[in-house]
Amino acid sequence: MISEELRDKMPVTLDEQVMAYDLLDAVLAVQEAGLPLPAELAGRARAFCSEHGCDAARYDEAALKQEAAERLKPLQEKLEEARFEAAAAASLHEFAKETFEVWQTSGVFARRRALRELRERAGFRLESHRIGNYVAKTFDLMNEAQARFAQAQQAVFSADVSYKIRPGVHQRLFECLEHLLDA
Repeated sequence: MISEELRDKMPVTLDEQVMAYDLLDAVLAVQEAGLPLPAELAGRARAFCSEHGCDAARYDEAALKQEAAERLKPLQEKLEEARFEAAAAASLHEFAKETFEVWQTSGVFARRRALRELRERAGFRLESHRIGNYVAKTFDLMNEAQARFAQAQQAVFSADVSYKIRPGVHQRLFECLEHLLDA
């Protein structure tokens, strides 16, 4: 445990703020339901309150938001990479469909030119007698890239705790605990 003197000088950390928000959310849910506070939740809330205090001077919203943004930065970078890959795969699939159309309706020279360009963009070998299969293959590649993008997007949404950075959360938690424990 941290001494009170040292704790009073340290700003509220993002983990403390998130924990306080989550505890307040749980306590408010119990309060709204009109139920007695469960012993486990009461114990956790009391321990948190006694360990972290509720000094408003320790609360630095700008620092908390900066810390939250720093934690999200690697996930957002992965999200941008996944977005780029998904867009590239979609573009490749559209070009494969166009090439297939050219393959079915055009002459030999147009076919070869379109197939050569598709091979260059695809980055893998394409056989000329199986051009229809490459529309399906690029569709699969596009779907895989979109799935990776969706996973990266979900990771960013799950890790974003900026909505939990609110002034007065600690004070409100103390007030709710006093009200519920006195009742």
